[in-house]
Amino acid sequence: MSIKRLKKHGSGSEEDSNDVAGNDDQSSIDNPACPSLAVNLSSSSSDTDASESEAKHALIPSPKRQSNQEGSPFLLLPQELFDMITSYLDHAHVALLALVNKELMGRFMHSCVRLSLGASGDPPPYTMLNTFIKSAASPGMTKTKARGTLLSLIEYDMEDVVYCYKCKKIHSPFVSFMDRAYAPRKATRCIDWTMEHHMPSRATRKMLRTITKRRIHGAEYRHLLQQVNNTSTVYMKGIMAQVALRVRYRNDELCIRRQQVVTSIDKTALALWIFGQQLIDANTVIPSTMTLPRVYVMCNHRTWYSTYMPLIKQLLQPLCTATHAEHQGHSAACFSSEEHDVSKQEGHIICERLKWLSSGAKQNPMDTPTLLGDVLGCDKCTTDYSLDVISLPEPFNWGFVLTSWLDLGTLDFSAKWDSHRDARPSREYKRSAHGDICTRFEDVESPRDYRAQIGELDLERMQNYGWGQRAADGKDRYIMWLQSHTCNPRTGWIEDPDPLEEADC
Repeated sequence: MSIKRLKKHGSGSEEDSNDVAGNDDQSSIDNPACPSLAVNLSSSSSDTDASESEAKHALIPSPKRQSNQEGSPFLLLPQELFDMITSYLDHAHVALLALVNKELMGRFMHSCVRLSLGASGDPPPYTMLNTFIKSAASPGMTKTKARGTLLSLIEYDMEDVVYCYKCKKIHSPFVSFMDRAYAPRKATRCIDWTMEHHMPSRATRKMLRTITKRRIHGAEYRHLLQQVNNTSTVYMKGIMAQVALRVRYRNDELCIRRQQVVTSIDKTALALWIFGQQLIDANTVIPSTMTLPRVYVMCNHRTWYSTYMPLIKQLLQPLCTATHAEHQGHSAACFSSEEHDVSKQEGHIICERLKWLSSGAKQNPMDTPTLLGDVLGCDKCTTDYSLDVISLPEPFNWGFVLTSWLDLGTLDFSAKWDSHRDARPSREYKRSAHGDICTRFEDVESPRDYRAQIGELDLERMQNYGWGQRAADGKDRYIMWLQSHTCNPRTGWIEDPDPLEEADC
């Protein structure tokens, strides 16, 4: 494994853990379209360096060739031919190959010393490997990335830990969710996804990669799926938002569904405008309605409001009581807070949609096509999404349901996963057809067959231990409450996970 191009190893002897920003934009695995010549391995040196090379060659004897034909033929190759073949590997894979057995480690040590890439004398193998990884200086492969790739490849066989590309260490995936009081050495950036990110909470790459590894290795993983599947319900000032997460495998690809139910206890024109504001604030760092429950965006390329703006305008325009130019935006003063339930208004799009959903009919009776209930998709990443209405128990009666389906593929080994990292043109996953993620996740034949449903357990959570009946009777209608899972701050584990559904695998 001659690494002639790395003769500038002196400048890379100091470890620099800040070469790559430790954020969600980084992945510990590189995904080149084809094997790149990241490390140029050479089998010869110049005539002027011949004597020096021979002297260093004597420091570590060339590995003995096996006289018999037992073992792998790969190990019987001459050192020079072996160097040429391994010249097509990058730093991380060269180091990984050296760790396979003593014979390959010996070849690695021989090449490093012969080409002045290692220290003189008899350095320990792991010291040589560490120096070699620090010396990475190929295009697109910094020493930090080479180290991360190596550690990520090594931890592939470790079922319960994962390489963290934020703190540059191998640790439990639950460190992200542990209280800092119990994990004082946790990196500042080693946390879960933020509210502004489209990736769901408790669905970090570390958790999902651990689940995938256990599944591939044939180990039990369903108990970890329960740690990802979770539901959170928030009620503030008469408005409720419930976010339910569900993870499923389809073939060998990991798919996530996030279902968000947004509803108001008061059915007014003002409540519809507030719903529009919640969609606007979904991708805003500082929302204009900070006291209202927030919703997640569907992906890192699209927003709910920009996609469904025609539908929102169709709902709000007839209810506006102010007179202003069309280009001027609405405000709270434009809408009345008097009782006005559009679900009881015959001919209204929401009323007709709810009637059709309750009937179970296949054909939509609406004469004109609408965005309401249609399963759409992003053309730059593997995401399908839908905005629909759904019947709810008292005191809400009905509400909006925002559903997004994410296909993550085989995590950081796939282009699908890369499309969900921070948006860049090079990471886009071009899609011409939409709805396939929804159909695979929901096990339906067509996106038109999908009808949003809420599980019995989540319906009970909307009642919040009898609050729903009291609110229907006019009591405690505007108190604030929150219902979510109990998380052990010491371990980061959810202590009351939801039971898995039959479709989960």
